[in-house]
Amino acid sequence: MTRQRVEAFEHVFRVNYVLVRRYAERRVPNAALAEDIAAETFAAAWVRHQQGDSIELPWLYRVAANKISDHYRSAERRLAVEGTLERVLAERVEETDELDRIALSRSLLKLTEREREAVMLTYWEGLGAAEVAVALSCSVTSAWAILSRARKKLRTLLDEPPVATTENGGRT
Repeated sequence: MTRQRVEAFEHVFRVNYVLVRRYAERRVPNAALAEDIAAETFAAAWVRHQQGDSIELPWLYRVAANKISDHYRSAERRLAVEGTLERVLAERVEETDELDRIALSRSLLKLTEREREAVMLTYWEGLGAAEVAVALSCSVTSAWAILSRARKKLRTLLDEPPVATTENGGRT
């Protein structure tokens, strides 16, 4: 990319960044999130600029609005997951004390959505690897890899020592 095109983008950024950030500030709960939205908006603008398309303020506002919508959808999903985890943990872990339940809930939330789903399908729903693979739309090998990665993360998050396994994946 030529220096002239980079300078053109820098100009668009300087002229519009504050406007986009203020747009976001009026629509999200805090300034840090507004700055994140503005940064994501200009990251998308950079891609558009590299493709040779023009960047106008209304387009930047539309992108920022989409980023804000994405944020709220993500927050709603997170709240739904937290609610589900609380309910499931209350139903399935009666013998576990409250602190362990809280630690498990927080640890599960730190997994990716696929990892969390693999754990819940395996341990709460009682599905086998082939069934988890169907539910996750992946191969059985991938399902095992996802579950293995999730278990490892949970052990680390819960500060438990790893369980030794044999070459075929069984416990020793």
